[in-house]
Amino acid sequence: MEQRTVNRRYRIDRRIGEGARAVVYLGHDLLADRPVAVKALRPQLIADRATREQFGRDASVGAGLTHPNIVQILDFGEDAGTPYVVMEHLESETLQDVIRNEGPFGPDDVAGLLEQVAAGLDCAHERGIVHRNVTPWNVLVAQTGVVKLINVGRANGQSAPEQPRIANGPVPEHFVSPEQANGLPPTPSSDIYSLGIIAYEMLTGTLPFHAATPAEIASAHVRVPPPPPSLRMPGVPLSVDAAIFQALEKDPSRRFPTAGSFAAAMMAWNYRANPSPPLAIVAAEANDADLEAVPRTRGLRARMSRLVGLGFTL
Repeated sequence: MEQRTVNRRYRIDRRIGEGARAVVYLGHDLLADRPVAVKALRPQLIADRATREQFGRDASVGAGLTHPNIVQILDFGEDAGTPYVVMEHLESETLQDVIRNEGPFGPDDVAGLLEQVAAGLDCAHERGIVHRNVTPWNVLVAQTGVVKLINVGRANGQSAPEQPRIANGPVPEHFVSPEQANGLPPTPSSDIYSLGIIAYEMLTGTLPFHAATPAEIASAHVRVPPPPPSLRMPGVPLSVDAAIFQALEKDPSRRFPTAGSFAAAMMAWNYRANPSPPLAIVAAEANDADLEAVPRTRGLRARMSRLVGLGFTL
């Protein structure tokens, strides 16, 4: 699809990403005069009717979602027999790259990012949509500090429950929930579990479970309690450990009821650790020395601070 125009409107400039089902290109909307991202089904999958239909359903569902923390689907269709989806394009990097280049992070940085991801997830969950693949490479962090989920579009009841493809995705083994690892259909609580794994990795720079094979990692999600983040990164407050543990409960009913409530628990870590002073006083008098053992990085913090200047609450 490189170096061509899709449906006489979207110029394709270059490839910028790819996944198991699709390839993503940087393009330009010639009518609206703006950059866009164009996701096209892989050529080898075009003849697979079930895959084509699922690709179209996902696009249709995702196009109905409008939220500041979800990448907007602008258009979808087919061109020369190839199904495609047109999305807004952000000058951004994946959270995976941010973690690799800037992590680990302190609780405030993690909480600020989780608040935005959780807002997008809760919007999807309220509309009956489970993301199913909440991973750092499905989270974009813009230079402005805005954080957006991508690949949101699988609706409950839209298709038969699929087994997690542990080896190749769409649910990578390190982020798979226990119920998905057991072959059960994912629920909003499954997304909250995966978000807990993201928070764990941001805080510690590591993932909770490591093993020789993907199947063994999936088994650990089902049977093995995660080590406390404070064990991996001394200085992480016990109140943060408690929030992570609740997000990573093996029993979905024991997790936070919403992604937003998980983010709120992370936002309030300092108050939960020292509950006697009023929260406003804690926020006003917090000193960086209280977290001297916990890493902080200028890159993510600077981006989050831009949002505070624009009136966002982090």
